[in-house]
Amino acid sequence: MEKSENSTGKNSTGKSSGSRRRFIIIAALVLVVAVVSSGGLQWHHHSVQEHDRAFASYKAVVRSYEAQDGEYRKYLASDEVKSASAVTDNQVSDAKTVQILAKSMQTVKPASGMTTVAKTNLTGDASTSELKKVTETLKARTSKMKSKLKILKRDVLAVTTSKAHKLLSDAIGNGYKALADSEGKVPDGDQTRNDLAKDLDSAKNILNGKKSVFKAFANVKADLDAKVKAVNDAVSAKAQADAKAVASAPSMVDSGYGATARRGGNGYRAPSQNGGSNYCAPSGGGGTTAPKGGNGDSSVNRHPAWVGTTDGSDGEAHWEGDHLIGHQDF
Repeated sequence: MEKSENSTGKNSTGKSSGSRRRFIIIAALVLVVAVVSSGGLQWHHHSVQEHDRAFASYKAVVRSYEAQDGEYRKYLASDEVKSASAVTDNQVSDAKTVQILAKSMQTVKPASGMTTVAKTNLTGDASTSELKKVTETLKARTSKMKSKLKILKRDVLAVTTSKAHKLLSDAIGNGYKALADSEGKVPDGDQTRNDLAKDLDSAKNILNGKKSVFKAFANVKADLDAKVKAVNDAVSAKAQADAKAVASAPSMVDSGYGATARRGGNGYRAPSQNGGSNYCAPSGGGGTTAPKGGNGDSSVNRHPAWVGTTDGSDGEAHWEGDHLIGHQDF
C-alpha cells in the first residue's frame, strides 16, 4: 500500500515542506551576509592602505619642505647675501647687477612670511583627502622655494663678480702707475718691473675675457697686487740705499772757518754772476777758495747765496771773500 501525505501536510518522514523552505532562505541569507562582509572587509583594508600611503607621502614631503625652507633661510642670512646687498652702483662694473639683486631681495622671503601657513603638523587622524591635498600644496611651495633660491644665488654671484671685475680693473690702473713711477728707481735691473709688466698683460686678458669668472678675477688681482708691492718695495729699498750712501760720503772741511759740507748726489754748483765761469765746489778736503772774478778783487763777494740739496734736505751757504761759509751742517 503506497505512502501518502496525511491531512496535516506532513510526508511519510514527518517533516513539513515549510521547514525545508525556511532552511533554504536562511542559508541564502547567510551566504549574502558572508559575501557582503567579505567585500566590506576588502574595502576597509584598501581604504586603510590608501590612508597609510597618503600619510607616508605627506611626511616625506614635509621633511623635504622643511629642509628647503631651512636652506632658504640660512642663505638669506648669510654673509654672502649681506655683503652683496651692501654693494653700491659705483663699486661694480655693471650697475644693473646691483639693481636686479635689489629687486630679488624685495620679492624673496622665507616660508614663514607667506600668507597661508603650511600645514606641517598633521597626524594620522587627518583624512586621506586632506593629507593628499596638503601634500600637493607643500610640493608646490618646495618647488617654488628652490626656484627662488636659485635665482637669488645667481643675482648675488652677478654682483660679486661685477665687483671683482671693477677691483681688477682698478688694480690694473694702479699697476701701470707703479710701472711708470718706478722707471729707473729699482736696484735689480728692472726685473721686478718686467714681472709686473707681464702680469699686467695677463690681467688685461682675463679682464676682457668673455669666460672670466669671479674666482679668476680675484686670483689675478691678488697676483697683480703682489707684483705691484714688489716694485714699490724695490723702489723703497733703492731710495734707502741712496740715502745711506749720501749720509756716509766723505765731507769737505773749510780750514779757515771749520764749516763742513757733505757732497750731494749731483754735486754743488754755484753760478758766478760777476765774472768768471760757473763754479763747482770740489769734493776734496782742505780749504775751499773761489776763483778770482773778472776784476781780480778777491775781497768782493762775487758769489750769490748758494742753495744745494743733500740727502733729501736743503742746505744753504754763501761766500765771504774767497771762502764758502755754510749756514748749517749739510
